[in-house]
Amino acid sequence: MATTNSILVSSVRSNKSENNVWAVYVQGQEENKSYCKSAYKAMRYAFYLKKLTGCRIADNSLAILSMEIKRIKEAALTAEQKAAKEHLDEVVEQFVEEHSVDNVLAKAEEEKKQKAAKKRKPSARKAKKEVAA
Repeated sequence: MATTNSILVSSVRSNKSENNVWAVYVQGQEENKSYCKSAYKAMRYAFYLKKLTGCRIADNSLAILSMEIKRIKEAALTAEQKAAKEHLDEVVEQFVEEHSVDNVLAKAEEEKKQKAAKKRKPSARKAKKEVAA
């Protein structure tokens, strides 16, 4: 039952409260709109409609819902959680920097040079012992 229509999501004003609600509908079937109180539930319903109808979800609708969900999650974080998230981001950034391909290859080259230098030192000692004898 695949159609060329797409599933659209838009933010609309509610008549009952001052909050915005999300209208989810298939393009061309605006009379069958469903209203959701949160962006998260609107996204879930859009994916449910996708499964039922076989229509694709409009890219801009997904982007808008994703940004709204992200904004809500960030607003819900406490100050302690924000500090922990910032610390975690710093640690991840440092880890990625330390374990980047360039750094790993540079460390491998340094280790090769050190091993080569260690191999040279014993031979130099043997040469000194032979000269001393």
